[in-house]
Amino acid sequence: MKNLNKDSAVYKMLLLGTVCGLCGLLLSGANALTAPLIEQNKLGTIKEKLEMIYPGGDFSDVTDKYINLDESGLVDGIYEAAGQGYIFTLHGTGYNSDGFTFIAGFDNDGTISGFKALEQKETDGIGARCFEDGGDYENQILALNASDPIPLLSGATLTSSAVQKSMDAARTVLAGIQGSPVPASSGNAASGTTPAAGLAAEDFSANEAACRIWTNTDPSEYVYKCTAKGFEGVNEAMVTVNKDEGKIVSIEVTAFNDTKDVGDKAVAEAELARYAGVTLNSEVDATAGATFTSASVRAMAAAALNAAAGN
Repeated sequence: MKNLNKDSAVYKMLLLGTVCGLCGLLLSGANALTAPLIEQNKLGTIKEKLEMIYPGGDFSDVTDKYINLDESGLVDGIYEAAGQGYIFTLHGTGYNSDGFTFIAGFDNDGTISGFKALEQKETDGIGARCFEDGGDYENQILALNASDPIPLLSGATLTSSAVQKSMDAARTVLAGIQGSPVPASSGNAASGTTPAAGLAAEDFSANEAACRIWTNTDPSEYVYKCTAKGFEGVNEAMVTVNKDEGKIVSIEVTAFNDTKDVGDKAVAEAELARYAGVTLNSEVDATAGATFTSASVRAMAAAALNAAAGN
C-alpha cells in the first residue's frame, strides 16, 4: 500500500478518527475513575445527616431514579443505605409560612428508623415541639410500625399535620420502590371511616374551653356564653349558633385578657366576621401574630358548636 500523503483528505480523516477514538477511550476511563468521586462529593454535603439515621452506612443518591414516584411534591431527596433502608429529605409548611425541612429514615421493612429536623422556624413551645431532639413527638414517630398512621401533636396541629403529609409522601414513594402496598394515609382511620376535619380535628384541651346556654329566644338560634384560655388569661365570648344547621352565626368577644396590640389582632371585627357560617368541619386559619388568642377563639367556637350538637 502506498504511503498516504499527509496532506490528503483521506489521511486527515483517518488521523481525526484515530484521535477521536483515543479521546473517547480516555474520557470513558476518566469517567469510570471520577464517577465514584463525583458521587461521594455529591453525598458529602448530606452524608453527615444520613449517618444520623444509619451510622457508617453505604449510601447512594437515588433521587433521580425514584422522584417520579412522588406526586405530592414534598419529597426533596431519596437516598439508599445499602442493606438497611431508605432516607428521605422532605419539606412541609406548618404555622410558619417559611416552611420546614426534615429527614426521615425507613428500614427495608417500612418501619421508621429516624426523624430529624434539618431547618425549621416553627413557634417555640408549639410547632417547634415536633422537632425537639429526643422529644415526645420524635419518640412517638420512632415507635411506629410500618403501617401505623403518623400522629398529630396536641397543641401543634398545623405543624404536625404538615409532618403527616410529608411522611405519608415518603411512605408512598417507598412502597413504589419496593413494590409493596401503600400504607393507609395518616389522615384516615384503618377502618376506612371519614376522619374528623377542621375545628373538630383540632386539639383545644390546653384552652379548657367551656360554654353554657345564655339565651335561645329564637328556636333555631342558641347564644352560648363561652370561656377559653389564651396566652395570658381567660378570654370570653358570646357565640351564636344556628342549631338546626350546625353553623356559627356570630361571635362577640366580651372579655379580652391577652396581650394588647398582639393578641387583640385575633378579636378584631374583621377576624371575628370570618366565623360566620363556620361548622365543626370548617378550616379556620390562625391569626398571624396572635396564635394563642386565635386558638382560644377557635376553641370557644368549637365548644359552642359541640354544645349545640349535643356532643
